[in-house]
Amino acid sequence: MEAPTPELPEDIIPDILKRLPVKPLVRFRCVSKSWHSLITSSSFIHMHLHFNQSRSLILLARYCDTLLSIGPQQQPKPNFNTCTTTTTVDGFQEAVELGFFGLVRNLPYYVKGHCDGLICVVINDGGDGALVLWNPSIRQYKRLPLPRNFHSTREVFGLGFDSTIGDYKVVRAPSSYCQTKIKDYHPQVEVLTLGSNTWRKIPDEDTPPFCIEHFFQATNANGALYWLVAANDDPFRCEILRFDLAKEKFKVVPSPPDPFRRNVSWLGTLEGSLCAIHTQRLSYVDVWTSKDDETWTKLITIPRMPGPEASVRHSDYVPLCFTRSGAVVIGIKLEGFATYHPIENKVSKLAVHGVEHWLQETVCAESLVSPYAADEPAPARQHQMRSAHTASRSLWQLILGLKHGVANYFSCSSGDPRQ
Repeated sequence: MEAPTPELPEDIIPDILKRLPVKPLVRFRCVSKSWHSLITSSSFIHMHLHFNQSRSLILLARYCDTLLSIGPQQQPKPNFNTCTTTTTVDGFQEAVELGFFGLVRNLPYYVKGHCDGLICVVINDGGDGALVLWNPSIRQYKRLPLPRNFHSTREVFGLGFDSTIGDYKVVRAPSSYCQTKIKDYHPQVEVLTLGSNTWRKIPDEDTPPFCIEHFFQATNANGALYWLVAANDDPFRCEILRFDLAKEKFKVVPSPPDPFRRNVSWLGTLEGSLCAIHTQRLSYVDVWTSKDDETWTKLITIPRMPGPEASVRHSDYVPLCFTRSGAVVIGIKLEGFATYHPIENKVSKLAVHGVEHWLQETVCAESLVSPYAADEPAPARQHQMRSAHTASRSLWQLILGLKHGVANYFSCSSGDPRQ
C-alpha cells in the first residue's frame, strides 16, 4: 500500500514559492487551478516582488528595433547529461531579444518610465501612436487610452505606485520638444490611475514652470517621480524636479553637493534609492544617493577606466545595478559595458554578446505584476483556503521530485559506483 503524501503547512507554501524566479512561477500557474489561484493572488505577487527587489532585468531599447534583455547568470547550471557544472558568476553573457508581440519592430519608440516590473512605452506607429504598459517577465501588455492632443514619442510620461491608494499612476508632464516645435502647445499635467483608466488634468496652478526633454526617463523612487530639467534662469544648469505621487504636487529637489559646481548629468536608482551623478571629465565619478530629497550621501566612487577607454566622458557612465558579489555594472554609451569592483578598486570591460548599439537602458524588476491587475478583483480568501490542500500536495510532490533530481546529479558528479 502506497504511503500517503505528506502535506505542507499552508503558510509554508507561499514562503517557498516567493524565492523562485518569475519564469518558473509563470509555468507553475498551469500546474493546477489552486496553483494558479495562489501565484496570481495580489498578496503573493506583492510578497514575491518585495522579496526579490535585487533580481532585475536590464532592458536595452534600440531605434526601430526590438528591445534586448541582459542580466547576470549567477547560479551554477547543472548539466544532468554530462555530469558537469558550468558557472558564470556576475556575468552578462548574452543579450536576449524581447519580441514585444511585434509592436515596436521597425517603429520608433521610447521607454518613458518603469515601476515594479512594468514599463511604460510610447510607440510612433505612423498614426495616433500608442501608449503601452508592458511586463516583459510575464509577457503581458496593455494599451492605455491616449490623452488629448497626444504627440506620440515627443511626449513626457512617468510611471509610479501610489501607496496611499494602492494603485499605479501614469503621469503626463510638459514636454520641452512640444513646447518648442508645436504651435499653440499648452503645457499641462495629467494623471491616469490604472484603476480608473481615464485621464484627469491637475490644476493649472500645480503645473511646474519647467519643460522636460522627451528622451529623459522618469526615475521612480521615494514615492515620487523625478526628472532633470533646465533651470529657468540658466539653461545650462540642471535642476531635479520631483512629482509626489500621492499629493500630486511638484517641487525642486536640491542637487548633491559638489565643490566644482558641476551639473547633475544622470538620475536613476540603485537598490531602490534615488541616485545622481555629476558631469565633467574628472578621473572619477561620484554616485550620490538620497532617501529624503534633502540629504545626499556618497554611495560609491568609480575611477577612470584605464587604457584607451580613458577618453570616454564620465557623463556617459550609467551605473545600472549591483551584482551579488558587490560589483557595479556600468553602461558606457558608444563603448558597451563595464564592471567596477569596490574591493579591488578596478574597472573592467564587460563583454556582452549580441549587443551592438542601444538608445536607452532601463533597469526594471522581475515581477508578476500584471498591467491588468487593477481591472481584475483579487481572488477571494475563501477560495485560496479551499485550494490550500491541493496546492500543498502538489508542492510537496514537486519538492520530492527536485530532491530526487538533485540527489541523482550529485551522485553522478561524485562518481557513485552505483551509476
